[in-house]
Amino acid sequence: MRGERILFRADASHELGFGHVARLTALIEEVEAQGGQPIAAFGGDAPSVVSWARDRGIEIAVNDWTPTQVAHFAEEQRVRAVVIDGREIADALVPKLAERRIRAVLIDDKGRCPLAVAGVVNHNFHAPSLAATYPGARKRLLGRRYLMLRKEIRRFMRGSCRPMSADKLRVIVTFGGSDPIGATTRVVRLMPDDRELELVVIAGPGYRDDEALRDAAAAARGAGHTVDIRRSPADPGELFVSADAAICSAGGTLGELAYLGCPALAYAIASDQVTPARYQVRDGLIAGGRTWADLDDDTIRSDIHSFLFDDTGRNRQRQRALATVDSDGARRVVDEALAA
Repeated sequence: MRGERILFRADASHELGFGHVARLTALIEEVEAQGGQPIAAFGGDAPSVVSWARDRGIEIAVNDWTPTQVAHFAEEQRVRAVVIDGREIADALVPKLAERRIRAVLIDDKGRCPLAVAGVVNHNFHAPSLAATYPGARKRLLGRRYLMLRKEIRRFMRGSCRPMSADKLRVIVTFGGSDPIGATTRVVRLMPDDRELELVVIAGPGYRDDEALRDAAAAARGAGHTVDIRRSPADPGELFVSADAAICSAGGTLGELAYLGCPALAYAIASDQVTPARYQVRDGLIAGGRTWADLDDDTIRSDIHSFLFDDTGRNRQRQRALATVDSDGARRVVDEALAA
């Protein structure tokens, strides 16, 4: 890997969220650690993406990249491979790379992908069941063995979060880098009033509903809770390890919480989260797992109440989720898909 150039391509925005660039960040960090030269070609909401990268010390080229531009850029830079996170990007870009015989590696969540790529990485818990749906991939790196954790999470030891069964629970509320469906404000507003909570609410770099969040926080304080709103925190891992529980979306955050040992009530807020959420509920790794669009307020309020008042159940979920992860996923991806 030493001296090899790897190009990383993804987009982030209020609508898309920041999950794609977050896990590519983990690979960029690992390529650098192994002496390689990562090149980040990101697009989407430029100010938010630039802010994200700057906070993490990553140099990026931000543009409204066309597939032809990326292919030319990869050729000029003489990269060893292009890592693509995002199916729509891959559908258009992979054929362009194939014309130039440039190796492509796909980071995916959904399965059912016929693209001819050097490798596919799906780090979801249920991904091994999707192996046959990647017929064009020469290598299939599937499951939480390949969980891509950023160093801001990996700097903590596995299981660093030690939840307590205290009278006043510290609860993280986070629905990704942008939360385009307004789940954060709805959850904060619906917090039950029969157990005092210390709420830490994370609003990511693409979050836009500040006024609604302030109103929801006021309602939660009126119900007897404390509310600490953190806007795009530089060190979310430090917040996670100090929590007793988390309420979140069923995306990449669940892997981070599992590694740190923070039990989670999670909801599928995007189509590619529905199946992963269902499998994790089935195996007792998380609570909830419902599809957000199908929920009414009473169901959400009931879910939150059941989760926060079941100290034994949260501890069981913590232990089961913790057993599925370690800190070496990004290294395995680089070693098996990029350096090999």
